Amino acid sequence: MFKGEDTVVEPQSPRVIIACGALRPELEHLRQGHEQEVLTVYLPQNMHRSPHLLPEMIQEQVDKAASFASTIILGYGLCSNGIVGVMAPGQGLLITRSHDCVALYLGSLERYRQISRDQPGTYYLTRGWIDEGKDPLGIMENEYIPRLGRAWAEWGAREELKHYTRFMFINTGVGNIRSLRERAMENARFFNKEYQEVDGDLTYLQRILFGPYDSEYFFLVQPFERVQQRWFLLETA
Repeated sequence: MFKGEDTVVEPQSPRVIIACGALRPELEHLRQGHEQEVLTVYLPQNMHRSPHLLPEMIQEQVDKAASFASTIILGYGLCSNGIVGVMAPGQGLLITRSHDCVALYLGSLERYRQISRDQPGTYYLTRGWIDEGKDPLGIMENEYIPRLGRAWAEWGAREELKHYTRFMFINTGVGNIRSLRERAMENARFFNKEYQEVDGDLTYLQRILFGPYDSEYFFLVQPFERVQQRWFLLETA
């Protein structure tokens, strides 16, 4: 990992971002005009529901990128341990310090921590999740109802959300915000939760694409070192 708090890794090209598909709208918005220097690979979103499959998928893409990239960055948080065990290639690997993608949409780890402290029980919604039908209503409609029927599907969806008190839509300014807001509010009404909206901040996502890669926002995984869960646990200790 980083050797000291002042370490900064300067961005080098070509660099490859291997990211969750949920981040695609915002990352591609920021990447416009830089397609040659910054390459992106997106893996299926919602893999935190089966995180045991994710390390192998990420490793495959890391190994492919290692043959030509100067810098490789993961657009993931810890994500239910879905990146644990991934091994850095010879040029090392940069990973965010976040436990999940919410901090990436909010711009910083501290802002995410503050919102989580002030408003526990929050279910976050973003464009990527809504567009792909991975919001709670979408999951219920597209996955649960075809398998279980409406009654059981509604019961199961409500059970999954029973410990949440609110839906919070993170407005990053990317996409049809009116439509996204309406869908987020529809989720809140259906599941009888409070609705809130917060402005997103693309700073963290911009750092993933363009740097600087410093120890406040990133872990630098040394060549042939494997990602470890304990690094993230120390973040909250």
